[in-house]
Amino acid sequence: MRVKGLVAAECKIPLPRPIKLGPVEIKTRDFVALRLTAEDGTFGDAIGYPRGTALFESVRLLSERLMDCDVHERRAFSENTLGSFVNGRPTFIKAASLIDIALWDIAAKLAQQPLFRLLGGSRREVPVMAVGGYYLNERSIEDVCDEVRALVDTGHQRLKIMLSGSDPEFDRRYVDAVTSVAGGKLGVDAHWSWRSLPQALRTCRLIDDAGLLFLEDPFGAYQWPLAFQLQSHLKTQVAMGEDMPDDVSLFGLTERLSVLRVDATTCGGVGPAIDVIGAATLRGAAVLPHVFGQLHAQLAGAYSGIEAVEYIPETTGADPLSLILRRNLKIANGMLSIDEEPGAGIELDWAGVERFQVNSFEAGN
Repeated sequence: MRVKGLVAAECKIPLPRPIKLGPVEIKTRDFVALRLTAEDGTFGDAIGYPRGTALFESVRLLSERLMDCDVHERRAFSENTLGSFVNGRPTFIKAASLIDIALWDIAAKLAQQPLFRLLGGSRREVPVMAVGGYYLNERSIEDVCDEVRALVDTGHQRLKIMLSGSDPEFDRRYVDAVTSVAGGKLGVDAHWSWRSLPQALRTCRLIDDAGLLFLEDPFGAYQWPLAFQLQSHLKTQVAMGEDMPDDVSLFGLTERLSVLRVDATTCGGVGPAIDVIGAATLRGAAVLPHVFGQLHAQLAGAYSGIEAVEYIPETTGADPLSLILRRNLKIANGMLSIDEEPGAGIELDWAGVERFQVNSFEAGN
């Protein structure tokens, strides 16, 4: 079965107000949406964040190599393509990730199975980790406590909030207040706020006795050695990985970190993601995938090393994926029911995609 068509769109969805995450301000949620079509008309979908990369243009460049490829030779396409871009590999890894995901989506549909069953399926429900605390610059600590309390009351056993990253004393008060509501169910995200070990320690030492599940992304991915150094000073587990460029770099994190953040849309796709999930589990690391719950729930259904699937509640207004997807997550009592429709979990509403697209292109027939 050959790939005969491709359509991709770059989308910008306005947010109700800007989100400040560490040094980053987000005014629109930006996505690249991809649909591949096989010769029998079966289509495969994928979606990912550009996060400042030239993802849309990278997809366009790789599309020239994709036409007439066998949909079942996913690894061959990825390895051959990325192998020919040795120096440019970081530029193209996200584009290759979306192509791999879309090819897996087609393969699962051809097999008439959801991806988690195609991968061996070990469970039909997985725990979720809800993300809260957005718009912290405009809200009080008590507002966030109320948000977290509501999530705890609906059965959530894992929660995550964003630190300010710039005010150690505020973050200490903030974490103390929210842990009084969430208990030992809380992790925190620093969103790449710090540039040096002393800078990170000014906050981390103040919250290290709070009983947090993890402290995520203290530094940018390019500063991963500092995460190792920080871990040696803390009891709290440091979590990292969502922006690492491939499975090799992700696996390298497990040498010193025991909470791994995996994102199939950034590390090469489903194939590399399941490779590193299995390897990390053997090393004893907990795996917590990064958003895109529809896709990562499929992986969690097959790999018990995934402890929870992250999602951003729609009520936050911080991640309006539902505007371009046909199927939303089904969550009750802190558990997600894995989608059993054939495919990899992501099905784009292309009318919604076109509503928010700022660029698009097609290739093939």
